[in-house]
Amino acid sequence: MVKLVVADDEERVCRLIVALGNWEELGIKVVGTAANGIQALELIRKEKTDILITDIRMPGLNGLELIEKVREISPDIKIMIISGYANFEYAQNALKQGVSDYLLKPINKDALNESLTKMVNQIETARRTDMAFQDIQNERREELIKLRNMLLHDLCHDRSLGLSEDILREKYYLNVQPGLYQVLAIKQDAGGNDSKEDTIELIWHKMEEILQREITKECYDFVTAIEGKYLYGLMNYPARNSEKIRKIVRSCFNQMLARNDYLGKTQLSLGVGFSVKEAENIKDSFVLANRSLAERLLEGNSKILEADASNGVLYEKKLVDKFTRNLGSALQTLDVEEIRNTINVIYNETMETLGVHGWEIIEMIRQCGSIFIMRLDVPDKAELQKEFDNKCDNCVTVNALFTCLLDFMLTKVNQMIALREEDSVRPVRLAKQYIHNHYQEQITLEEVSDYVGLTPAYFSVMFKKETEIGFAKYLINERIEGAKDLLRESTLSVADICRKVGYNDPKHFTRLFEKNVGVKPAVYRKLYG
Repeated sequence: MVKLVVADDEERVCRLIVALGNWEELGIKVVGTAANGIQALELIRKEKTDILITDIRMPGLNGLELIEKVREISPDIKIMIISGYANFEYAQNALKQGVSDYLLKPINKDALNESLTKMVNQIETARRTDMAFQDIQNERREELIKLRNMLLHDLCHDRSLGLSEDILREKYYLNVQPGLYQVLAIKQDAGGNDSKEDTIELIWHKMEEILQREITKECYDFVTAIEGKYLYGLMNYPARNSEKIRKIVRSCFNQMLARNDYLGKTQLSLGVGFSVKEAENIKDSFVLANRSLAERLLEGNSKILEADASNGVLYEKKLVDKFTRNLGSALQTLDVEEIRNTINVIYNETMETLGVHGWEIIEMIRQCGSIFIMRLDVPDKAELQKEFDNKCDNCVTVNALFTCLLDFMLTKVNQMIALREEDSVRPVRLAKQYIHNHYQEQITLEEVSDYVGLTPAYFSVMFKKETEIGFAKYLINERIEGAKDLLRESTLSVADICRKVGYNDPKHFTRLFEKNVGVKPAVYRKLYG
């Protein structure tokens, strides 16, 4: 919509112009009329007007003075002069000041609308150009933000080696200056089910807004980057601001913790890396910020956490070595209890270790998980490792972390047990089907074992283990059941039935039938036929 103001000391002229314009068709809104230059100037300032139609001579400010004042507050405004013949020289002077057009009184409707049409077209063209330029500027701004944030993404993925002030300026476009560098790491933990992606992003955008608003003014430069459930920030600030920065970071974190409307059940933890003087040591601050976050396993959430740079104490216990030794036999026998016992031993020794850090526990659990995955006979171990790491990342206590490892291992071992059982059951299932289809023939154990692809000896043991009665007895039972069906449903003689179910000797068949059923075949037919 194009906004327009009419200024003329003659009210009837103002009314006439308002009546003659094709405002709706041209997309113009008349936001007001003014009887003098001062009123017109105030209207233009208030309404951010696009077009001014003004007379040359008016009280307060004449037309030329008004044009000069208007140009100061709105350089791009389109101006149309209304003038009588006597004021034609004034109109010429106005045109020199960048007036778009002038009309002579009396005002002609067609001339007015033709002039307005030209102005509207010019305004719309300028707006489109401005929008295109703004789009380009926005794209450049977004690209610049991405380049600046890329430093933290590179740190997350171990892609940033050999950092220097020059690299920070030239590659990442950071406005760094001699002082201190310090990394912040903030982690979201869902207080129940896993947070939805849009919820995670909403929380991070609010946290970024708070950090950028409060921290930027005390830093030479400050950048943030989101990595899933992590938000990282890199500060570069004067050494004299250290204590002030510390207080601001705490204030920002407390502000976010107070926003229950954003957080809901989500819990936040903030890990602080130590400050470093040299750009090449930013990676060390980044590592320590992540280590600090791991202390939430021991100290709980909703805190600002700081870890030291010590080597830790768990490595002396050689718990990973103990896990590896026990894992071999447990996997070979698929012994679930041995796996439970191994995890329990490691857990107890971990919790009994004085001065243990959260980051040590996470590293140990991930090492154990990696060793377990490497021992598995699965195609996509990298995907399995990613799955396990994500599960570990969602743990907020030491107990949850050990439970995560145990559950992950038991799930995979139980799958292996099921597959091994399937490997055992399938040959027996095939053998049963073969016996059912061929019991009328003179089949043997060797014939059936060959059919299922096993040696006779191994097949015999496996078949008895699964059926609990052995091959010979199972074959007899299958033949007797077939004979019972024929005795009930057919008029065949016992001798014929004997041959139908795989026996050649009717007397032998009768003895077997009586032994298994309790009555002779003829009696069975009388009872059930």
